[in-house]
Amino acid sequence: MNYIEKAILSSFRAGVLAIDLQGKIIFVNEIAKNILTNFPVGLGEDLRGRVGENALFRILLESIDLQYLPSRLEISLPRVEDTPRFIGFTLAELREGEHRTGICAFFKDLTHVEMQEENRDLDERLRLLGQMAAGLAHEIRNPIASVGVHCGLLRSRYQGDQRILSSLQHIEKEIGRVEYIIRECLNFVRPAELGIRPVRIDSFLKRITEQAGKLFEGTGIVYKDGSIGDVCAEMDEGLMEQAIMNVVANAAQACGPKGNVTLRTRITRGYWGSTHASREPLLPETSSNRENFLTISIRDDGPGIPEEIRDKIFVPFFTTKKEGTGIGLPLVQKIVYAHRGVLDIVSETGKGTEFIIKLPVKQAHGESHPGR
Repeated sequence: MNYIEKAILSSFRAGVLAIDLQGKIIFVNEIAKNILTNFPVGLGEDLRGRVGENALFRILLESIDLQYLPSRLEISLPRVEDTPRFIGFTLAELREGEHRTGICAFFKDLTHVEMQEENRDLDERLRLLGQMAAGLAHEIRNPIASVGVHCGLLRSRYQGDQRILSSLQHIEKEIGRVEYIIRECLNFVRPAELGIRPVRIDSFLKRITEQAGKLFEGTGIVYKDGSIGDVCAEMDEGLMEQAIMNVVANAAQACGPKGNVTLRTRITRGYWGSTHASREPLLPETSSNRENFLTISIRDDGPGIPEEIRDKIFVPFFTTKKEGTGIGLPLVQKIVYAHRGVLDIVSETGKGTEFIIKLPVKQAHGESHPGR
């Protein structure tokens, strides 16, 4: 890291902590040292030996192996003298040319007052957004329903006129598309209220694979269970099925009728259980021990995601598809985050894309899971 880079990072009005791919600290500013008062850090120190001290160190080390870095996280840092210190932070890659050289965290201390005010403001904005979306849906559906009724009347009156019937068929198709967009938007803005229960993973994914195979005939959609046997994971089965089907559908559309989509599962170990992405309520610090995670990989052999749009695919309403709404993948991200999970992406142009969903096998009960 050269002098100019250090000067820029030192001027940030936030804590900055960077590590290399071996877990050694290569930069830390004074704000970061102040926030981490109970966890003194210095240049050249290897964080791998301190992974059990707090969630920030654990997340930085876990992120070395992630291709897609969550853009917003909140954690709590334990303090002996008082209640936990809450911080919000963003992760970014350090790169030299085409090569990743490390991970950098930019973070701020969120006082209780600031955190409560931000959460209250966000809750109010989400509530108003939900009301606005529901109101718009109602106002749009009424005239759309009227158009549909008149299409039916015209169809019965002009049964012998193929030109008019063709136009009516096109109108009815567009009505169906508008209805679909309304439903997707409402699903996205509504809170993700989870009905958690144990779900046997092999039968769950076999059912999804069979359903997807019927929808995308010709595409080779297969499930390889990774020898997980009769493992159960706690989840909202309906919401998680919706999320995985969205990813599988995207994969099948990307690789086409002669392509292949492969679902794989394995049990891994990780530290992500004590974090929440986005602006969801903070969880108390639980344990420094690793948790069991169910990892579901969905890989296609399509053209891959162009590098210039990889950072945009989770932005609501962004889509490159003619018939797309831009809600599918943001909804997947919302559902995975509501399950305390992590969503990672590995894509290579010309070789395909892999979505990796990582879920804790056992959920923390009694949590609330609001939407974005």
